[in-house]
Amino acid sequence: MAARPLITYGTEPNTAELGIVPSLPSPPRQDTIHVDYMLSTHIIPAAFPRLVPDIPPETTVEFVNRYVWVHRRDNLGTGLTLSLVPATGFPKEIWEPMLRSLLDLTSGLLVDEVWSWEAVNHGDSALVNAESLSGIFDWHDDARDIANFLLNYLPEESTPVSLPTCLASVPEATSDARKELGYHRRRLVVVGHSFGGTSLTSATLNFPRLFSSLILVDPIILADKTRTVEEAVRFAVDAFIRRSFWSSREEALSLFKQSPFFASWHPEVLKTYVDHGLTVGAAGGVGLKMIAVQEGLSYVSVPTCIEVWELLEKLDENITLRWVVPWPGFLGEEETQVRVWRRPTNASNVVFPFAGHLIVQEAPIELAEDIATFLSKNYGSPQIKAVL
Repeated sequence: MAARPLITYGTEPNTAELGIVPSLPSPPRQDTIHVDYMLSTHIIPAAFPRLVPDIPPETTVEFVNRYVWVHRRDNLGTGLTLSLVPATGFPKEIWEPMLRSLLDLTSGLLVDEVWSWEAVNHGDSALVNAESLSGIFDWHDDARDIANFLLNYLPEESTPVSLPTCLASVPEATSDARKELGYHRRRLVVVGHSFGGTSLTSATLNFPRLFSSLILVDPIILADKTRTVEEAVRFAVDAFIRRSFWSSREEALSLFKQSPFFASWHPEVLKTYVDHGLTVGAAGGVGLKMIAVQEGLSYVSVPTCIEVWELLEKLDENITLRWVVPWPGFLGEEETQVRVWRRPTNASNVVFPFAGHLIVQEAPIELAEDIATFLSKNYGSPQIKAVL
């Protein structure tokens, strides 16, 4: 099976060229998740035009959070960069409880910079793009968007300086060099959960030189077409009928705590979801940043997850592959074993028998510890290993 190429149409036009200068939907955050890291939010244009564009084609943007070590001495910089992509329905901030735990660990010393990603119809991106979103959401477009960011907008190196809200694109020659040679001053480790893992894997298959390691947290990468469609429809229907508005964040949090769906979530993750997954409505109260229709549309984009399954065995063997899966998982024991060894070379896996599919939400501390161990094993410098 041949991959649909991730056409990025060269260097994407910047926001000024597109005639849009978006602003943050809320004031810049004054908090930080860790004393050693500076937090900022940035905007980039999405890949354009979309695979299924409106007529005339609409322009959209995406939001990313940046967490950069501000006290790093030049001689200790590792170049290690993490990029995090969440599951369907969750904002980029959903990673913060896990990330805070990771950066508190000794292996956190290895991480120079973290970028947390948000698709065009998720979180803050959904708020700004509300009038421009299509009635079709193709996961392949999300993979294009990720590739666009990594090729055209990720700065050449991590430095503890502030960046503009609207990130500038790198020179076209730099982008072209990245396709063939990767990064000159970075080592990129990407972590994707569920749908985010699928999109990341698609980007990795198309531009392998960009990536050093791929950590997949129970991604939606499946071989059974019939079962995949049935599950997608079920999740979409659940999204369409889910409650989306509450009188306040306090009411939402109180009701979430009473819901069986949220019962297994780590309390800090639930609070993060309420703080960053909801927005104040025009008529008062709060509602989900990602509306039900867009969540449902995201679930039914089935072809990409099947395509990625077919191609996964061809993933570049130089990319270290790590799976984090629940047990027995929604696939069952036998199919889960087949999936995690689909690309057996330079691969490993760990089973979280105490968590379901929503590992990021249910077991952020344990996930942080596993990622820390992975980073220490694969990227520990002599200085850091001495500390360890």
